[in-house]
Amino acid sequence: MSVFYIGGSVEIANLTYTSELADSQSAQFQTQAEAVKHYLTEIYDSSVWAKYYVKSGVTAFSEGEGGLRVFYWSKFCSPSDVASNIRSARPSRLQRTGALKSKPYFIRNEEVYSFQNNWDNLQLFDLDSEEYDLDDKNKIKNQGSSQSIKWQLGFQAMSFDLYAKYGNNRTLTLTSPKKPYYQWRLRVPSGHVVRLVITPLQGATPGNCAAHKLSAYDFLLPLQNKIIARWCGVPVTGVPPVIKLTSSGNVMLVTFSFNRQRDGAIFKAYFQAMPKTGCGGALSAWNGTVTSPYYPSHYPPNVDCTWTISTPAPGHLFSLTIAVLDIQDSPSSSSCERDWLDINGIKLCSPIADSSRKRVYSSPVTLHFHSDESITRKGFYILYRALPLDKSCPKQFQCGDGSCVPPRKLCDGMKDCSDGSDEARCAVCASGQVHCGNGQCRPHIGLCTGQNNCGDNSEEGDCAGDCYLRCPKGLCIPQSSVCDGIIDCKDRSDEINCTRAFHKACSPSSYKCLNGKCLNKLNPECDGVKDCTDGSDEVGCGCGSKPRKKSKIVGGGNAQSGEWPWQVSLQMGRYGHVCGASLISSRWVLSAAHCFQDSDSIRYSDAGSWKAYMGMSIMNTLGVSVVTRLVRRIVVHAQYDQYTSDYDIALLELSAPVFFSEFIQPVCLPANTHSFGSDTSCFVTGWGVQMEDGELASVLQQATVKIISRNTCNKLYDDAVTPRMLCAGNLHGGVDACQGDSGGPLVCLEKGRKWFLAGIVSWGEGCARRNRPGVYTQVITFSDWIRQQIN
Repeated sequence: MSVFYIGGSVEIANLTYTSELADSQSAQFQTQAEAVKHYLTEIYDSSVWAKYYVKSGVTAFSEGEGGLRVFYWSKFCSPSDVASNIRSARPSRLQRTGALKSKPYFIRNEEVYSFQNNWDNLQLFDLDSEEYDLDDKNKIKNQGSSQSIKWQLGFQAMSFDLYAKYGNNRTLTLTSPKKPYYQWRLRVPSGHVVRLVITPLQGATPGNCAAHKLSAYDFLLPLQNKIIARWCGVPVTGVPPVIKLTSSGNVMLVTFSFNRQRDGAIFKAYFQAMPKTGCGGALSAWNGTVTSPYYPSHYPPNVDCTWTISTPAPGHLFSLTIAVLDIQDSPSSSSCERDWLDINGIKLCSPIADSSRKRVYSSPVTLHFHSDESITRKGFYILYRALPLDKSCPKQFQCGDGSCVPPRKLCDGMKDCSDGSDEARCAVCASGQVHCGNGQCRPHIGLCTGQNNCGDNSEEGDCAGDCYLRCPKGLCIPQSSVCDGIIDCKDRSDEINCTRAFHKACSPSSYKCLNGKCLNKLNPECDGVKDCTDGSDEVGCGCGSKPRKKSKIVGGGNAQSGEWPWQVSLQMGRYGHVCGASLISSRWVLSAAHCFQDSDSIRYSDAGSWKAYMGMSIMNTLGVSVVTRLVRRIVVHAQYDQYTSDYDIALLELSAPVFFSEFIQPVCLPANTHSFGSDTSCFVTGWGVQMEDGELASVLQQATVKIISRNTCNKLYDDAVTPRMLCAGNLHGGVDACQGDSGGPLVCLEKGRKWFLAGIVSWGEGCARRNRPGVYTQVITFSDWIRQQIN
């Protein structure tokens, strides 16, 4: 007779997940767990396996797609020949065949797996109590010294349950562990996945998993076939890499175990909820990229994606460049059994040579990516570009001399055409470069300058959006090239009223007047003093005023009606208030890009689903001061990164202009040279929750926060704060923005009694925690982008 365990999960459609079920010590957890254990016992006791069944336990609950997901284990003692049949049994199948006395559960999405009898898994069942047999203890004792066994069996495991709502980070930290086994059960809302950012264990011996190991599972039980990644430490002297993992569902388990106490072991990580996105589809474009899901984070387990890429018009080939390929768990293995990328029937899974990175295919091209339910990697990044196909060379490339070359010989590093044209358009331009029509790479700074840096003028072909001045001959000049002392237009129109001598006194921090002259005065705009000779520093200053002066936000207080007249509530149908925003003109509001990222069930990117409420103080109370507008379109910054929250900014154009009143006013936008110094006192406002996991505020909240230097903030957030972000709050905690404040304003009072928009509520770890200030999108870095979009 052998003792073994099976573990699994089921979703019970007629039960609902509540936050109390995350706490294994709560009365609700105990009651629900007992009910499920009784149900499992009744199922097995009424089956043919009754005499082999010992008991069951419930480890965790989580939110399911349409009910309550239960993670459980069951213990059996049976002959070896019977064990395989028991392992393949499913409670739902036994429920239909058995005679149950109690009311059955409605079960779906069922998973059942076998446990390995190792220390990690046995510890899960509280093995230093009567939960396991003496034979199991002896097996463990044979694996190490008596001192090690005392360490293992003398202490119980420690378990933590953490939940992260979308837009917030939660941390996992372990220093100088005092227990042999730790586990963190991570949960996020249904329709989202867990993104774990981890710095591997320090102070360990590389590759020594016998001493200790850190594992991440795509499940809430430590099943071997559900391991996403595992580390056994890195050299103390080395700089540990940051690894980003993604789950396939809304849960992840992280475990840390070792067989003896070690001082100095450090494990740091944070996790967040990411909207669950699909992958694959039909692409029709002349060029673009295809990446594995959630790249550059590790792709999730259980993925099957198929892309079909075709050109918008016939008569072209496709050049594909594999820039990154990291999908094979064992590089020494030549077979692609677990994870692989298939391009037109050829499977790839191992690193490839540089000479094999570029291939040319006829259109369309089919890519199929597959990952199993275990170990994941960084994934792949592919660039594709269409190549012209001449009619005189059917399905081949025509050289400049008229000869034909098969597609497989294009971009292979060998010149098959006498003029080398088969290799001319194969360059993969580096970051910061633009790809010219003739295949050359040129610095991006030369884009839309009118200088014809490519030689074929291809970099000037789509410059309408970047035009600040157009010369008489049609050349497009960006604002940075106007009054820079260099004549770009033949009629000198870009340098009229500008002098080189004066321009030399300009610096990146100088304020630039419309006539091209510069001011060294700090923050001269809208301060009531005409500093520019053309008066441009005082133009457009009908903003940032509070006609109704009165003498979330966590740690703040109620705002009076009209006190923050630029505050906007963005609402979505039956979901109500979702995000905040700031009114910046009669037709535009500014918010955060992450507010408009789609989930599986909600299309946040659909402009027609949103409505903007202005002049409102009490949520959902529509007085005479309140004005509503539908949203005409949403402009999310093209470089927004949902994984790092970089470039977290979006503009919303309203369906019709709003008229300003004492309750509705625009906030002032700072110039890109504006300075909000450290320790500047500012205000953050919104209707967000007033404590972690709390309810939305009914009255608009306001709180005073201080600007915190980026260097200080990066030390607190492990260098996660980019130059496009700023931090504000109170390092002692107690005051902060929170869920529901996202997209809302951080404003500072400047000279001239004008309020300027310094930041947009973006992200942070928890709410109002000590040494965890709020992180905001820094508006000054987007001043030019905002003006370009709305003009």
